[in-house]
Formats: sequence, C-alpha cells, structure tokens
Amino acid sequence: MTKSKDQVKVMVIACERSVNLDKELSGAHGRDLNGVSNAYVVRVPCSGMIQPRMIESAFNSGADGVIAMGCQIGDCHFREGNKFCRERLLGLRPPVIKKSVPKNRLKGFWMSEVQVKEFKQRVEDFKTEVAEELSKEAAKA
Repeated sequence: MTKSKDQVKVMVIACERSVNLDKELSGAHGRDLNGVSNAYVVRVPCSGMIQPRMIESAFNSGADGVIAMGCQIGDCHFREGNKFCRERLLGLRPPVIKKSVPKNRLKGFWMSEVQVKEFKQRVEDFKTEVAEELSKEAAKA
C-alpha cells in the first residue's frame, strides 16, 4: 500500500537558530508544524548536534521522511555546525549515517530565520518526493 502526500509523516530536526518557528508549532508537545499535515519538528541548539542516531530514531519511530535543518551555510551561530551536519548527511564526516537509513527520504535544508513560508513549502514538496519514493519502493517489493 502506498501513501498519499497528506499521509506521509515527516520529522524535521531543526536548529533553533534557523527558520523562526516560534509561532509555527502547536499540538500537545508543541511539535506539530501549523498548516502542514503530519510534519513534526524537534529543535536542537545547533544542526551540528544532529547525530546519525537521531535520524535513525526518527525513521524507526515511524517517520517516512526526515529533514535535518540548519542555518544558511556560512551563517552558523556556532561557527561551523551547519557545515558539519551537511558533511554528515553527505557521508563525508563521522559519525556516518548507516547504510540501512533510506537516504532518498532524507534531506538537508539550510535556511535563515525569516524563510518561514519557503520552509513550509519545501516541507510540502519533500512530502510529495517521499510519497513518490514510497511508491517506487512498494512497486519493487
């Protein structure tokens, strides 16, 4: 069975200094992204703190897709955390992401705090991409 875009669950692990989500989160735990169904946000102080185990855990907990989000490259509050995160996603910096993680359903965003509207649109676009990937995977099975 395949999922529609609206059924796709996405976990966003976001640097709290990238897109300003203070007014964009709701729900019992303050993690639901307003206006985007099945999109959940966990904030960390810096994207450099995003470890492969966190990404694996999101997938293991039922996420269909995972977004790691940090500040724009070159604009990290903690100097190079966003660069470190990007390099981990690309497999260029340890610790590396396990081969079992579906990298075609993992994405990195590097955005500034004022790009709220663009961020939400990119999450919606990613949900469409993930739905297509899930359909391809189901067809192969």
